[in-house]
Amino acid sequence: MNLGPIADVAIGIIFVWIVLSLTTIQIQEWISTRLDKRARDMEDAIHEMLANPNLKAQFYDHPVIRGLTAKKRKQPSAIPAWFYRYPILRGFTKEKRKLPSYIPSQQFSLALFDIAITAGTESSLIQQGILKIRDDLQKEEKVPVDQAVIVELNLLSDLARGAAATEAGTAFTKNTLALLKKKVEEFALKYPHLSPIIDTVLEEARNRKIDIDELLKNKESPKGEDAFTRLRQGVAALSVISPEVSETLNALFLNVEEYVAEGETKLAKARGNVENWFDDSMDRVSGVFKRYSLAMALLIGFLVSLLLNVDSINLTFYLWREPSVREVLAQNASQFALPQGEMQSDPQQALQDFRDQFAGLSLPVGWVVNDSKGNAWFDGNCQLFPGNGQAFGIPVIGTSRCVAPPQSNNQTNIFIKLAGIFITALAARQGAPFWFDILKRIVNLRGTGANPAEK
Repeated sequence: MNLGPIADVAIGIIFVWIVLSLTTIQIQEWISTRLDKRARDMEDAIHEMLANPNLKAQFYDHPVIRGLTAKKRKQPSAIPAWFYRYPILRGFTKEKRKLPSYIPSQQFSLALFDIAITAGTESSLIQQGILKIRDDLQKEEKVPVDQAVIVELNLLSDLARGAAATEAGTAFTKNTLALLKKKVEEFALKYPHLSPIIDTVLEEARNRKIDIDELLKNKESPKGEDAFTRLRQGVAALSVISPEVSETLNALFLNVEEYVAEGETKLAKARGNVENWFDDSMDRVSGVFKRYSLAMALLIGFLVSLLLNVDSINLTFYLWREPSVREVLAQNASQFALPQGEMQSDPQQALQDFRDQFAGLSLPVGWVVNDSKGNAWFDGNCQLFPGNGQAFGIPVIGTSRCVAPPQSNNQTNIFIKLAGIFITALAARQGAPFWFDILKRIVNLRGTGANPAEK
């Protein structure tokens, strides 16, 4: 049996699948970029881990995490605040800081430890309130928000973070806290409509500070001045803010002293436990995103195959009947290489690249719109289920037009067409690298030829 034609048909079909897979990936990346899917999934996972929207906002606003977004905090604008009230102008001036789609576990533990150590300070509690005001203002779509207000709230948050670090680590507590409260009061005077909210933030911070101090005076609370003990005290203070994350961290720090290896510090062991916790959570997020990506690839592959009429069943029969076309396609496939580096995420360009790969080959892909005028075969013969003397096509209701493949015949119908397109979508879902490996093996098998006869 001569395997040459079969190998050529397989090479041609797989080559079409590879190019379609690349098109699907480009469109999928474009959609994921527009939706910020990875970043949003990570944000949801971190929200579940920290179990408190204020802590999540404080985490994402931490310099270690904010640096991953490659955005610098702006200085207050000298333009009057009323300038930002007009929606058309506010759209140009609004700071859009994208969330990171990847956070290393080391950065996660550093930011979380810093938040925990300063959790018992009044400045940290004020910062959480400021961030809550900022996030609530940005989420309120019905009420116009002055961008200058958001910028100044960001600067107050930075000041509160610095005051919390000073309050937790040095003796200049009163000076830094007094400066922070002064700036917050000046902000309330500058924006009177936010004054009641600011007063509520300051009052809640004072009350929670009292609760935390009472908690840390308990004889069972951690005592000491070393870094690990201060971290345990911060975790205890977190129980007032977010009991769930406090319980989780206490479980991760349980019996750390007993499991510290030689040459390892308790703080390093605790960091390792937190990083493992984060990695395990991110593995779950990656699994969810992978399932989403596979489902999205199948859907996009089906839509692209339907739009371009990439019917694997019809293509297989066509390549079997046309040796010259399959030889040219097999030759192009043997010289094809996967693109290196990052591909352009442009749907229109992706579809154009697909067409360019098969220009001049007259493959039965794409759709044509035929009219009964000048088309003898169409004259009442465009049918979803064609019979003798008819051809497959999709009649356009109310017109004399018919949407059909470029080489329409009566060898297919709507069910076979959809089955061929679905097979193509399943192939595109596998990804270009998968089919490229198979393509190389078939090309090598085809190039070896038949084994020589033994003498």
